[in-house]
Amino acid sequence: MLTLKENEEIILALHRHWIVLIGEIFLILILLIFSFVGSALFFTFVDSQSPLLYYLFFFGMSVYILIIYLLTFIFWMDYYLDMWIVTNQRILDIEHYGIFRREVSEFLITNVQDVTIEIPGMMASFLKYGNIRVQTAGEKSFTAASIPHPDKAKDTILKYAHNSH
Repeated sequence: MLTLKENEEIILALHRHWIVLIGEIFLILILLIFSFVGSALFFTFVDSQSPLLYYLFFFGMSVYILIIYLLTFIFWMDYYLDMWIVTNQRILDIEHYGIFRREVSEFLITNVQDVTIEIPGMMASFLKYGNIRVQTAGEKSFTAASIPHPDKAKDTILKYAHNSH
């Protein structure tokens, strides 16, 4: 849960661009295709007189589908819950790893010294997403990968960093 300080307001909430989910969606689709192909092969080549074999197959397929659901949930959770929150006083970097591990870093916006954006290729140029790296006074850099419109985020961060000095 995010607790704002007195007179603090959220300026930006940055998630990764939706395009980063394409590889994960492709993996889920491949796993689902394998389940359909496996079912078709099972019903084609297995004798229908063995009910125990059917029960074992349905149990195995149920476990396999549950694993696919779990992977889908983990991918969605990692996408949805990883975010950067920019307020008028600080920047929060929230990273989720798996289901139960979370790392939250925060730094004051007054400590921002440099903001760099990187557009990693042609697809990123067309879809307007990229990476943004913020260098702080403590010589530590924070990176947000594959966020939409990194140039606007950079301008906003620098505006509030310069106004707070």
